[in-house]
Amino acid sequence: MLVLASLLLLACGGEAATTAAPEPEQLALADDVATTTTTAAPTTTAAPTTTAAPTTTTTIPEDPHLTWIATARDNITKLVAHAEPDGTQISLPFLVPNPHQFGTPLTLMITEGEPGDEWVKVQLPIRPNLQEGWIRTEGYVITSTRVHAEIDLTSQQIRAWDGDELIAESAAVVGAAESPTPLGTFAVSAVLDDYFGSPAVALTAFSEAFETFSGGLPVIAIHVTLADGQEHDPSVGSNGCIRIPDEAVRFLAEHVPLGAPVTVIA
Repeated sequence: MLVLASLLLLACGGEAATTAAPEPEQLALADDVATTTTTAAPTTTAAPTTTAAPTTTTTIPEDPHLTWIATARDNITKLVAHAEPDGTQISLPFLVPNPHQFGTPLTLMITEGEPGDEWVKVQLPIRPNLQEGWIRTEGYVITSTRVHAEIDLTSQQIRAWDGDELIAESAAVVGAAESPTPLGTFAVSAVLDDYFGSPAVALTAFSEAFETFSGGLPVIAIHVTLADGQEHDPSVGSNGCIRIPDEAVRFLAEHVPLGAPVTVIA
């Protein structure tokens, strides 16, 4: 067991609307960027009677670990989301293209609905964090995963499971007090093949401490540290991203699929 565009930057170190679609924002991983510019954020005998045997219905419980995922087809050029099925189109703060700004297919975690539905609710990869909207499934391939991960900020640990089976665990550096890793259940939004020589797993989360980072929107990601000795040093907090050893990052990038849930707890 291993131990886990718009132009976006890592914050570490349908129908067109009536108004013109906003241009893609630059995204940045919110951590460890060499040159950093930041802006602070302001569930008779009668015939015997017979009694039919009661009908029993065997209910198969839902799999608590199953997550449905929507991956955009090639004909989808950008995310179009609605406030409700056939409802008003949501005005996104920036254009969310397909492919994703980091190069992988636009992939969304479904929070309500399943295969066969005309509409499903998804988590939107925009800020503020944890917003949801409805999309038409005709433009998406619906798949599922039982893989899920958790980042515990208190114990500074990241763990990944396939159903109930723990498949990865690692110590992690998390956000510093002044630039905390945001809480909630997010999704893997993209995987960068090469972030300073290692993969980086970007989430649908954005820093809540910075408005911008290195000239782009501050994307929270799981990535390798960029300085020797920082992986397990609790005194060296990040700008919100989660830093883990290279071997753990590579395992997560390969085994935690796009759209899989990643929950950050305190």
